[in-house]
Amino acid sequence: MHDAGYLLQVIVILAAAVVGVVASLRLRLGSVLGYLIAGAVIGPTGLGLIQDLEATRALAEFGVVFLMFTIGLELPLERIKVMSAPVFGLGAAQVLVTAAAIAGVALLAGLPTAPAVVIGGGLALSSTAIVLQLLSERGEITSRFGRAAFAILLVQDLAVAPFLVVVVALGMGADSIPAALGLAGLKMVVAVIALLGVGRIVLRHVFWPVAEIRNPEIFAALTLLVVLGTGLVAQLAGMSMAFGAFLAGMLLAETTYRHQVGAVIQPLRGLLLGLFFITVGMSIDLALILQQVWLISLLLVALLLGKTVLLALLSLVFGFNKAQSLRLGLVLAQGGEFAFVLLGAAMAGGVVETGIGQTLLVVVGLSLVATPFLANLGARAAQHLEAAEAAEVGEAAIETEFRSGHVVIAGFGRVGGAVAARLHGAGIPFVAVDLDPHCIAQARASGHPVYYGDISKPEILAALHVETARSLVLTLNNAATTAQIVATVCYIFPELKVYARARDDAHAQELRRLGAHTVIPELVETGFALAGSLMDAMGEALPEVGAPRRGGGA
Repeated sequence: MHDAGYLLQVIVILAAAVVGVVASLRLRLGSVLGYLIAGAVIGPTGLGLIQDLEATRALAEFGVVFLMFTIGLELPLERIKVMSAPVFGLGAAQVLVTAAAIAGVALLAGLPTAPAVVIGGGLALSSTAIVLQLLSERGEITSRFGRAAFAILLVQDLAVAPFLVVVVALGMGADSIPAALGLAGLKMVVAVIALLGVGRIVLRHVFWPVAEIRNPEIFAALTLLVVLGTGLVAQLAGMSMAFGAFLAGMLLAETTYRHQVGAVIQPLRGLLLGLFFITVGMSIDLALILQQVWLISLLLVALLLGKTVLLALLSLVFGFNKAQSLRLGLVLAQGGEFAFVLLGAAMAGGVVETGIGQTLLVVVGLSLVATPFLANLGARAAQHLEAAEAAEVGEAAIETEFRSGHVVIAGFGRVGGAVAARLHGAGIPFVAVDLDPHCIAQARASGHPVYYGDISKPEILAALHVETARSLVLTLNNAATTAQIVATVCYIFPELKVYARARDDAHAQELRRLGAHTVIPELVETGFALAGSLMDAMGEALPEVGAPRRGGGA
């Protein structure tokens, strides 16, 4: 009967996960939210189907370990070194300023320094899992807004390890905080050097003979051994297993085994991370919400509003426009999954009182539930702000001096800018349109004829004199929009040569069927390939970027 009892708990958890995630995905709220709600429903304060959380909590925490490992796989040291300084600076500023602001509020509320610092660090972080999933579902990972949000989350993930070290050090007692911080810092430096230095050499030699025998089961076993082994080394050094796993991921990211390791870990990561979120959901004390409804509501609003305002202001300082800044603030306003790890460790070490910690965990859980709705609000608000900003960059007045023989570029991001640079160097006149006012303002400041406009609208096509243009170049991110524009333009102007950027080979075939003259999938260096193909058809040489112009406008 004992074994049957555990089996029944497993069945309840799996059933709740399936029902919760399917319902959440059908409502377009994301799988993480489904896990959280499922956990809250079956947990001790919900229907009470699961009473003992300890049976699942230890296993669920491995989900965080594997999450940090997979993050490390996406963050080789070279990638960190070349990260854009302004975006990296925005991420670092967000963590430091938000943590300091929340800690300051906690001090004003009467909390001692140690718990105030821990609470500030824990609540400053956002949810990597739920935010990246939302961006992926909306197809915005590659947009400027999506790249900025992703970079901030990466910086936050890097900040988890120092925060964990601080929590451990603070748990050693008020009298030993300086010594504990110094010792923990020394251990961390030694462990990092050992793992990065020795591990870089050892891992390559360990994986080579295992990979040579081509046994997938042993390869999977070695991968798990590396993750848990490095996690154990980090834990013995006073850090967290998650941080050790993160370092292991960074090391393997530089090897030829990276993709196979990722394939091995992905199913385990997904399953255990889902279990982690269910456990988090079960930890949300619904009874506590009813008892402290006003306090929790106040803290929730303060957290979401405060983080939104701080990040939006910082984003403006770092050069983002109002619409993007507001969206960044809203989509990253929630607490993160690592708040449960940090606050849980702080409560276990006696740094944060259990009552305060439980209240804050409820607030973080509710903030995760609110994230999809905040993301939708940010998208709608950004549309209104972009419409207002568009008036400042000439939405209604596209006045181009080119009546014929010019090239029209739709989309002036990285790819469109690369095409424009080559055309400019060759002295070929062009005019471009985009829907990002910030991008337009930067381009016009550099002297490029870029205007606000939706290329799919007939009045914009007329204003750009597409009917007498030399060619039309489409560099848009949205595959469906690109297909719609190709179909429309090729039907109205069958003689116009359309050069288009495609998402993949299937999308490329669709655009060719719709009439596009040349299609370049994204796997190719899209901007240069489009420009080269375009000017080859014109009989023009392909100059280097920055070559002197040979005449012509633009």
